[in-house]
Amino acid sequence: MWNTVGVFVVFVTIFSLAYYRWRRRKVIAMLAKMDGPRSLPLVGHTHMLHLFGKEIFNTFLQYGDRYTSPIAVEMGPMVYIFVYTPEQLQVVLNSPHCLEKPLQYSFFQVSRGIFSAPVDLWKILRKLITPSFGPGLLSSFVPIFNEKSSVMVEQMAKNVGKPQRDYYSEIVLCFMDTICNTAFGVDCDLQRSPAGAEYVETQEKYIDIVTERYLKPWQYLNFIYRFTNAYQIFKKRHGKFLALLTQATRINEVEDMLSKNSISKDYQDKDVGAKKIPIFVEKLLDEIQKSGHIKREDIDDHIVTMCFAGNDTTATTMSNILLMLAMHPDIQERVYQEIIAACPDRNQQVSIEDAGKLTYTEMVCKETMRHFSIAPVIGRTATQDVKLNDDITIPANSTLICCFYKLHMDPKNWGPDVKNFNPDNFLPDLVAKRHPYSFLPFSGGPRNCLGVRYAWLSMKIMLVHILRRYRLRTTLTMDTITVKFNSFMKIEDGCPITVEER
Repeated sequence: MWNTVGVFVVFVTIFSLAYYRWRRRKVIAMLAKMDGPRSLPLVGHTHMLHLFGKEIFNTFLQYGDRYTSPIAVEMGPMVYIFVYTPEQLQVVLNSPHCLEKPLQYSFFQVSRGIFSAPVDLWKILRKLITPSFGPGLLSSFVPIFNEKSSVMVEQMAKNVGKPQRDYYSEIVLCFMDTICNTAFGVDCDLQRSPAGAEYVETQEKYIDIVTERYLKPWQYLNFIYRFTNAYQIFKKRHGKFLALLTQATRINEVEDMLSKNSISKDYQDKDVGAKKIPIFVEKLLDEIQKSGHIKREDIDDHIVTMCFAGNDTTATTMSNILLMLAMHPDIQERVYQEIIAACPDRNQQVSIEDAGKLTYTEMVCKETMRHFSIAPVIGRTATQDVKLNDDITIPANSTLICCFYKLHMDPKNWGPDVKNFNPDNFLPDLVAKRHPYSFLPFSGGPRNCLGVRYAWLSMKIMLVHILRRYRLRTTLTMDTITVKFNSFMKIEDGCPITVEER
């Protein structure tokens, strides 16, 4: 009897799988035209699930070296398509059918923030928030960028002459102070507060627990994840992180003040000409009152998105830039000379015009971002079939993995010396010869990073303040660096440098 039952179960299982594959024959035919690892009958690539755990980043790199873009991988009902050529990325990132973010973005629990919002809400938020990063308002932020960078430089003075260390924490707190001031109109001064160290630790733990879920595909389903110990840890860390952000931004006080039309001097200082341009928090709270698109409970998602996504990414990039300057003294000296020519006085405030003169400095920053793509991959969901070229169509409901790290380290785009650190890669004549989508540090298309100009200006001003005062050194070399995937890409052992007074 049991033999009969066993045979029946096997038959039903095989029949069900075969029927499922038959129903998906159109998708399978589309995927058959793409390169990729060998697919097994009925199960696709499910047998390779272990490669998408802790080794996921190495898996991406190996696929990029071994196969030709686009690369198709089937994990049961889920289809992942890896794309890394400039031409294909341009199609994907500009397609109106590839604007949705995939499941993994929901792991941050900020689904109503612009970072991972559904397309319909994202369009509203984009239109609402864009003026907060416009040129007029950006110029009014320059004194804040200068002030907070000056505070950080003074904090760094405590370590002059001491062994090399990573200054990521100092940079995080500087950018957090800047964001609180420019986006929320409050001066939290975390750089000089005992709460600063707690904030950095809490943010890192929050990122770590989200990354753990990325690396465990069996936790992707919420009904499974909620029964894990990891979920309980996530709830505690997310709650603590949000509480610290709420305290730092003083959002409840700001909301009360705005509801009473009692605009503080902090807000009045954001005036540009005769017309006042509302900062981020004002626009957000005003929209809550005027329409039903944004609700009061959404504010938490926007706070986390603004402070975390805008803070950690920029701080990591700046840490990498300082390490590259320390590692290449000749390049550091050239940047220093350019800075001194533009604004020689150590006590001089850096203006937008000064920052605009730092062309070689910007080339160094871009070369750093090429080597260390802060987002080595990003994801998009195809809501309809998308024609990639004359031969290949991306099937609807596929998850597209845009591989920026592979794009930035591909000899086809950057030549045979792609692994060398060479800011001259961004000389205007060389840039003009490349495809415009060969370099995507802030993504591309309509859903690119909203704060590009904000990030560039704040980083340049910070660099001026640091290099006018300090010479940077390190014992690390390019061939000793390894990277890790931690939601974003980071250097494995941090960016240790020493600072010396000039």
